[in-house]
Amino acid sequence: MIRKVLSFVSQHHMIERGSHILVGVSGGADSVCLLLILKELTPYYDASLTAVHVEHGIRGEESQKDARFVQQLCEKHKIPCRVYSCDAPAYAKAHGMTLEEGARELRYGFFAQAARETKADRIAVAHNQNDCAETLLFHLARGSGLRGMCGIVPVRETIIRPLLSVSRGEIESYLEKIGQSYRIDATNLETEYSRNKIRHQVLPQLLEINSGAVAHLYQSTELISEALLLVEQQAKEAQKKCISKDVLTDSIKEYPPLIQKTATLHFLGAQAGSRKDIAGIHVRQVLSLFEKQTGKRIGLPYGLQACRVYEGIKIERKNEKEQEQEAACVKLEPGTDFSSERYGVVVSSRLLEGPLEFHEIPKKKYTKWFDYDKIKNTLLLRNRYPGDYFVMDASGRRQKLKKYLINEKVPKERRDSVLLLAEGSHIIWAIGYRISEVYKVTEDTQRILEVQVNGGSIYE
Repeated sequence: MIRKVLSFVSQHHMIERGSHILVGVSGGADSVCLLLILKELTPYYDASLTAVHVEHGIRGEESQKDARFVQQLCEKHKIPCRVYSCDAPAYAKAHGMTLEEGARELRYGFFAQAARETKADRIAVAHNQNDCAETLLFHLARGSGLRGMCGIVPVRETIIRPLLSVSRGEIESYLEKIGQSYRIDATNLETEYSRNKIRHQVLPQLLEINSGAVAHLYQSTELISEALLLVEQQAKEAQKKCISKDVLTDSIKEYPPLIQKTATLHFLGAQAGSRKDIAGIHVRQVLSLFEKQTGKRIGLPYGLQACRVYEGIKIERKNEKEQEQEAACVKLEPGTDFSSERYGVVVSSRLLEGPLEFHEIPKKKYTKWFDYDKIKNTLLLRNRYPGDYFVMDASGRRQKLKKYLINEKVPKERRDSVLLLAEGSHIIWAIGYRISEVYKVTEDTQRILEVQVNGGSIYE
């Protein structure tokens, strides 16, 4: 197994001679194996190690025992060790995250801090082939592009993952062979979290179908990564030929759809200065403008809009009025509470872990539930814009918000003041009225976003 990991480390140029490596060690089998394997590999690279353990404040005395176990293991092997403590539940609540998301953000924050303090060149974490397979399945279930199907990459900036070449079974066998114990986190055995459900219910079923399922899924992520690299290269070539200043020309249509979408995504990101809030829906909307008449336009994140012009599609800044509308938007951070003087309301939100059978759907007019995993972009509290729409039923039938409000007999003078919760042009909830069919919770919902709105003249 050591040779297998050494070959993988060399293949991906993870460690340079004389490196100092920070190793994240939770005390579980994967991270204990990583620490001991790297200890064996350091002579090959004349490298040194420092272990870091983050105690998340989640499991009380059990977490304290994990920390002591890691410290004793490092003392035994004469490896320097740093332990950091935090309150992950409080952090997750304050930042509107799930506990898993909050703990991860804190953990990597401490890793970065320890790397600076110890002048480490690399941060090694213990993801293995099973983790990569679980990530692939998770992304496929949620809906993913090529990048999401790449699973977990071996190297990302200073983060390295030497154990991606081996399975969890190989790790446990290795530890048993050398007589090394490890800690077991009981929360990893629970199945209320999506990833644990994949780990303990889905993967075992796949392994019954084919004992090599984990390795095959990992190989698929490698192939997809190679395909993505090729797509990115071709998209760059398309950009050179199809972009003139701030216009995406009609010649982009000569390329296959995947190249069109990737090149357009890169173009929008370059115009905006960031791709964080630009999603697949924005790319599809921009490309759809090729089928529209000259002058047709759509709004985009970052104060941009796309306009159909004779030469193609021009990306430009919104005018002053449109920018004022955008400034009137209030961002909703899931899991937080806030008041809006502009709209005269207090908004409360929280995240609930599914499945639905554990909870009772509220019947209140101004408290609604949404499937959080179907929300891909920033949520905004705002009034209506041109182009706003609902999805009315399971077939995906759309209806313009304007038509809906007319059908609901909302007086014309009140339509501009109806408060909306929106994701782009898609109206999630016309507050006091209906929600979009897309975001309704179902028996398959894993995370629920609850939003409650109180106060304001809209309720008179």
